[in-house]
Amino acid sequence: MIRIIECENLIKIHKQGNLEVVALQGLDFAMEKGEFISIVGKSGAGKSTLLQILAGLEFPSAGRVEVAGTDLTDLTAKERLSYYRRGVGFLWQDFTRNLLPYLKAVQNIELPMLLAGVPTRRRKKRALALLEAVGLRSSAYAKVHTMSGGEQQRLALCVALSLGPQLLLADEPTGELDTETSLSIYDLLRRLSHDGGLSVLVVTHDVALAQRTDRVVRLADGRMATQGRFETHELLAVDRRGMVQIPRELLIEAGIDDQLTARLVDGGIMLEPSGGEDGD
Repeated sequence: MIRIIECENLIKIHKQGNLEVVALQGLDFAMEKGEFISIVGKSGAGKSTLLQILAGLEFPSAGRVEVAGTDLTDLTAKERLSYYRRGVGFLWQDFTRNLLPYLKAVQNIELPMLLAGVPTRRRKKRALALLEAVGLRSSAYAKVHTMSGGEQQRLALCVALSLGPQLLLADEPTGELDTETSLSIYDLLRRLSHDGGLSVLVVTHDVALAQRTDRVVRLADGRMATQGRFETHELLAVDRRGMVQIPRELLIEAGIDDQLTARLVDGGIMLEPSGGEDGD
């Protein structure tokens, strides 16, 4: 498999006056081309910060981050702008940020291509093809303000994909939509990923929606805590230092409080409440 994202020991520190807030602390994360992954976690876990760095909108404080072969830690301002415009598609939480309300639907999609110098005929053909793909071909010449929230969200997705990026980054893309519309958006993203080969990374707070993706990554305190899910088991992420973060709900279910005992057994490591039968 080809990796489209690779982050190693990624650190991001935000300065707020005299204070320094660590948003990401040693994050290791990788994503394969064509995957559809969701990122979940509490507020302040570093989800949106990660997306902003992957989009080239923020600089990491330390570590390495590479997207589709581009090292984002060593770009000039001009290269960073070019990467943001062509390398990735970004779907904002407030999806109206992707749209210009005084333009028609097809004009919104054509605009990024116009700025990139794409010829008129190619612009029109791609814009109409994208509208067809999301079920909006009949609304090609509608003004944005006449479209429903779900239609505007699908149009914003078309704008994000107008220049044919390999990677789509979406920050809470259904946060302002009803459940039925949200499910349809996720089904559309899944189809674009599985049928079209688009790599999709979505930040969401909705676990039910996250479970519709190929892989769920949970962030906690700026690090990857878990990834994937199989029935009641979690696949725990191990960082480069051998550190593992275990979800609190699993610790509670296992009767583990503040301390636990780890011991080697045939085929793996067993974790037990400290003071258990075989513990110290």
